[in-house]
Amino acid sequence: MTVIDTLGLPNTRGRVPLIVAQLVDALGTGLFLPFAVVYFHAAKAIPLATVGLMLSAAALLSLPAGPLAGPLIDRFGPRRVVVTSNLVRVLTFTGYVFTDVPWQLVVLVTVTLCGESQFRPAAAALVAQVADGGQRARWYAMERALRNTGFGAGGLLGSAVVGWGGNSGYTAVVVLNAVSFLTAAALVAAWRPAAVPGRSLPGGAAAPAPAAAGAAPGRAGYREVLADRAFRGVLVTVGVFALCDLALTVLLSAYVIEARGLPAWQPGTLFALNTVLVVVGQTAVARATERHRRPRVLQVATLLWMVSFGLFAVVPGGHSAVAFAGLALGMVVFTAAELLQAPASSALTVALAGERLRGRYLGLEELMWGLARVVAPALFTWLLARGAGLPWLVLALCCLAAVVVLRTLERVLPAHVQRETADA
Repeated sequence: MTVIDTLGLPNTRGRVPLIVAQLVDALGTGLFLPFAVVYFHAAKAIPLATVGLMLSAAALLSLPAGPLAGPLIDRFGPRRVVVTSNLVRVLTFTGYVFTDVPWQLVVLVTVTLCGESQFRPAAAALVAQVADGGQRARWYAMERALRNTGFGAGGLLGSAVVGWGGNSGYTAVVVLNAVSFLTAAALVAAWRPAAVPGRSLPGGAAAPAPAAAGAAPGRAGYREVLADRAFRGVLVTVGVFALCDLALTVLLSAYVIEARGLPAWQPGTLFALNTVLVVVGQTAVARATERHRRPRVLQVATLLWMVSFGLFAVVPGGHSAVAFAGLALGMVVFTAAELLQAPASSALTVALAGERLRGRYLGLEELMWGLARVVAPALFTWLLARGAGLPWLVLALCCLAAVVVLRTLERVLPAHVQRETADA
């Protein structure tokens, strides 16, 4: 067994430019993401409340972008959509530098989020297209580890730039992020996939898949996707997973600092712990679980999330050391759930979709994430205001519902969808 196989890494021969592009993209995003709210407040002199309204409005307006990406991916191929979405964000981040008018910034942020919502399903479809048979989960795991590495390194670099340059540092971070998107677009555009039958064509579009017996003639659309009962069940679980994931970024800091009165250094340390565990363990966990049924892996992940939410909920206030020990344990369990869920969930959607409608399936998956991003801030803060443990209880109940759905899927999904196979 090679070192690469032991670490759970996929075969990357001939696809290194895609990996470098992913890392560059994540590095640039990590530069800006921690300072997004502060940038519009400090560098553009916009009140914090207005910034919050701007970002919420942009998130709501960008919701249709995910489903709209589906037909584009299916028609033009994921590589072209990845390149285009990166170029769109080059333009919007450049635009941030030249305006401080709130309504113009709302337009720019909306277009930025549309680019992100089109990038994510296109990137997932591109991975499905280029991965060797049986290695999709490994590719999704490696992609996630790379993005966490880039986010972490970018956050540290961004902090140094802002600390050195003040308001000018914020502008430098925005410009560097635009450059990272341009670099990533150039790398993906310059890369040419090998002409493997049934996988990809030189232009980056999917090779036509053989028509299934009894398939309806003519152009397929979202009506056919939504008629897939199993996929409707998968979408329910995706919505739950999105809320669980967003609890880390949207809920945890407010819970630790405001609801429990604990020191402000604790959330940042917990985030760092999560990042390190993902970078170190994601590919190895994907390798260890790739031969297990995906619905079963997702059930275990969901149950682990329930345990982590229980640990977070019982953390005592006013006892910093004891509380941090409980939070750290909860974060380890939370991250274990993430490590199981992320590659298995992506691979399940792709396997269920097949190649002909893959973009539309992934577009609807992105829509569920977009809805969660809109709902989570208001829902979590509303629940937190009514009881410190209430958000964790609601999340645990959502997880319980997801387990029920996953058990049903385990009974009805065909074997090739449930497990990774060499000819996938």
